[in-house]
Amino acid sequence: MEPTPHHQLTGRQKAHVENTLRIFYTTVRAGQIGLSDGGGPFGFDITVALLVDELLRDFACDAIVETGCFLGDTTDYLAHRYPDLPVRSCDVVPEHAEFTRNRLAGMGNAIVTCEDSPLLVADAQRTYRQPFYFLDAHWAQSWPLERELAAVEHGLVLIHDFDVGHERFSYDTYNGLVCGPAVLARMQDPPKVYFTPDPRAGWPLPCLQTGRRAGVGILAIGLDTGPLVDHPQLLTHHLSAEMVTNL
Repeated sequence: MEPTPHHQLTGRQKAHVENTLRIFYTTVRAGQIGLSDGGGPFGFDITVALLVDELLRDFACDAIVETGCFLGDTTDYLAHRYPDLPVRSCDVVPEHAEFTRNRLAGMGNAIVTCEDSPLLVADAQRTYRQPFYFLDAHWAQSWPLERELAAVEHGLVLIHDFDVGHERFSYDTYNGLVCGPAVLARMQDPPKVYFTPDPRAGWPLPCLQTGRRAGVGILAIGLDTGPLVDHPQLLTHHLSAEMVTNL
């Protein structure tokens, strides 16, 4: 499917897309020194940035929480793209947290800490009404995703490096566990449905990432899934009872 032509968008949609485009492609890709995707916001995938922009509006999120900032490419983008929202991020590596904190000096809406990411998630649960979580914390053998998910009682969650079942999109595997539906099935209260972007969907802007392109999985925990079910660029997946009971 071809990208939605820019001239077919409404005036408000054009403004959102153009703002996302400008900030996304002017964010310095510091992460290229250590990431297989070359760094950049959301692994340099503009379609994820466009999706996040829509979801933040559809769910009226009142905060953005990122886990695993590394050198702050996504953090920097989020803080500049959404100056009216608090943006909180963390990393367990002190040097990464300090670098990102210094990078965002002067951005009053951004707070970067050095801490175990489930602690940040739990604090956001106490602090915000409807937070958006970008879960991307993994370093060496540390993978706190299951503990992060366990800390979310309400909020919109986007999991990076998620298996979407398409050869163009990569995913992570830790200790033999694929970052995909099997992780969701291990949750104390597994979701009945989860969502992934449709690889065939059209977007107002094409993705220019020619290297590693990561899949993403989306959950609405304690929220109405209606906006996700109705989203034209998302696929709805049902978590099978067999997968849950076999764990």
